[in-house]
Amino acid sequence: MTEPEVSLRIAMYYIQNGKTSENINVSIDGAHIKTKDTVHFDMVGFLRENGYIKCDATDKWQCKYKNEKYASCIVVSSKPGIGDVFIVLNDGKTLYVESKKFKSGSGGEYPAMREAIGQLMTGCPDDRIPVVAVPYSEKSHELSVDWLKNDRMRNAGICFILVKDNGDIEFVGWTNNDT
Repeated sequence: MTEPEVSLRIAMYYIQNGKTSENINVSIDGAHIKTKDTVHFDMVGFLRENGYIKCDATDKWQCKYKNEKYASCIVVSSKPGIGDVFIVLNDGKTLYVESKKFKSGSGGEYPAMREAIGQLMTGCPDDRIPVVAVPYSEKSHELSVDWLKNDRMRNAGICFILVKDNGDIEFVGWTNNDT
């Protein structure tokens, strides 16, 4: 699963489950979409397959996407420093999500998850809930559960969203039922 897919599946989950009434901002590095003539992730096609269409008549992939079934939209940009996914929940709390994919081969969970934790520790504003988002695997689940036994991790308020291939999401470290 690519990093943009992790981020977009989270945005779709929160919209489709009524967890937010606001638009969700998703920031994607352009290199995750395309480099030169190589397309790495067909974001527009992926969103279309999931019922989201572009709201603008632009050729750019950075724009607003809407599913007619829901009031909230996904606003895609490539702005650095705002987190990969920014969600204002219905209870007023804000999620600041750093998404990662796993590098090919075995053992990709550990470095990806540690990188996201480092980004959250150095870049997440104090008034936001820091969230690591990665594809679900037995190893990513095991690491998230183990790491949340660490006082520093719990004190930092870091939570994990593990995204399954079918779009289901597993939450680890949540204390509020509204997330």
